[in-house]
Order: sequence, then structure tokens, then C-alpha cells
Amino acid sequence: MLKPHWSFLKKIAVIAGVSLLFEGLQFIFAIGASDITDFMGNTLGGIMGVGVYIVFCKLFSTKANKILNVLASIGTICIVALVLLLIYLRISGVIIYKVS
Repeated sequence: MLKPHWSFLKKIAVIAGVSLLFEGLQFIFAIGASDITDFMGNTLGGIMGVGVYIVFCKLFSTKANKILNVLASIGTICIVALVLLLIYLRISGVIIYKVS
């Protein structure tokens, strides 16, 4: 969305580069598990995201960015509400973790 004049391959190269950077940082700082499948999954997700954006641009031309921003805002609000609900349920004792 920020660089509509970039080619598809240039966008994917940036996405793959950022994913590789994150996986490298995970490996260097021993945070989580660094894995090639994570890199491939992140890159594939980026390809799908760019593809969805291209389809939206073709379907809605000038209003594509606005529609995608509204959808992303709604999704973000839903995720934040879900996380807050889960935190509330954990604090109130409804969700109990059992360690065996």
C-alpha cells in the first residue's frame, strides 16, 4: 500500500528480507526457535497479502486503500477485544492452567 509503484518481485523481496531479519535475530538472541519453515510461511503470507491487495485494487480501484484500512481496523479491534477477554477470564479464575 505504501509503495504501489514497486514491482511485485521488489515487494516480495522486502517481505522476505524482513522475515529473514526477524529469524536471524531470533537465532542470534536465542529468542524462540528460528526455523526455515517460519521464514517460508512468513514470505508466503506476504505474497498472499500482496496478491489480495492487487485484487482489491482491481475490484475497487480508487477506494481499495480505504476499504482495506477499515477491514484492518475492524480486525485489530476484534483481536484486542479477544485478548482482553482472555486476560479477564484468566484473572477471574475461569481459565485455569494445570501443570502436570
